[in-house]
Amino acid sequence: MVKVKVCGITNLADAEKALEYGADALGFNFYPPSPRYLAPDEARAIVRQLPARSCNVALFVNEAKERIRQILAAGAPPDGQSGYQGVQFHGEESPDDCSGWGIRVIKAFRLKDKHSLDKIQDFPADYYLLDSWSPGYGGSGASFPWEWLEGIDTGKIILSGGLNLDNVADAIRRLHPYGVDVCSGVEVRPGVKDHEKIKRFIRAAKEAA
Repeated sequence: MVKVKVCGITNLADAEKALEYGADALGFNFYPPSPRYLAPDEARAIVRQLPARSCNVALFVNEAKERIRQILAAGAPPDGQSGYQGVQFHGEESPDDCSGWGIRVIKAFRLKDKHSLDKIQDFPADYYLLDSWSPGYGGSGASFPWEWLEGIDTGKIILSGGLNLDNVADAIRRLHPYGVDVCSGVEVRPGVKDHEKIKRFIRAAKEAA
């Protein structure tokens, strides 16, 4: 069954609805220039109100390791368990930057061409999130040519970039990725989700799988 990650969560209502409708993971953006940036204290307040089944992923872009450790530690609830079950690196991080976190690691790659996929082989990540290239480090909101993935093992691939209600089912049937990641495709505006779109997106993804 394909996994669905809803990224750019900025408030409790969106997080709870995403989980209610079947999201497998929630993404919290700690990249300050992003319109979906969430201060660590705000994210912690949300995470601590979510059920234990929630898989919370902390997203960083070229951030110092010590700062990442501080944010991950600050998100931990009083019972000592981690508030974040995954960490996503969305910048120019090295293989060393992606190693040794003790939780699941997602490394994002912004694809300029098919040869951009060659970089995946050098990264010790659990999953590889593929997005189309765009200036800066925000999500592109656009898809890359899916034929670039033909002949590639997609068992650890999380497909991102331009996914929405109209194309997610086709993407899953065609590419059979481990998961899909959606952000702008289910938003009213940056950082504010459309709950009906979340429900329909997740339903379309799960039914396609």
